[in-house]
Amino acid sequence: MRPLLPAPIAAALLSGVLALTACAHADQNAAASKTATPGQAFSLARGESASLPDRSQLRFVAISADSRCPPKVQCIWAGDAVLEFEWTGADGAKSTLSFNTVSDARKSAGGWRIEVQGLDFASSPNATLKVDPE
Repeated sequence: MRPLLPAPIAAALLSGVLALTACAHADQNAAASKTATPGQAFSLARGESASLPDRSQLRFVAISADSRCPPKVQCIWAGDAVLEFEWTGADGAKSTLSFNTVSDARKSAGGWRIEVQGLDFASSPNATLKVDPE
């Protein structure tokens, strides 16, 4: 059986496809990671990560509960949300952090104090955070 394309042409096409795939993957990773400046608020969408000066990272994993009262609706109770994050220290050690927007909005990890300052009402909500050294 004869190949559809000569070997040099097939190799060139394959090389081009692999290069384009690598570029697309690199752009996707760059968009998913931010740099957090201590003392300044920043926002993360689910799946995004923020890097800190010591090379540790905080990734917004999920919203595991959300009973907040939506904007322009009168509610008896304001409600709250539970947010899940993954902390990766500079040494690569990982831990899970769970925040409640009303009663437990501050946690410590790796010498940093992390505070959830807000969660917007977008279809895919963004968390506003602040990180300070302990």
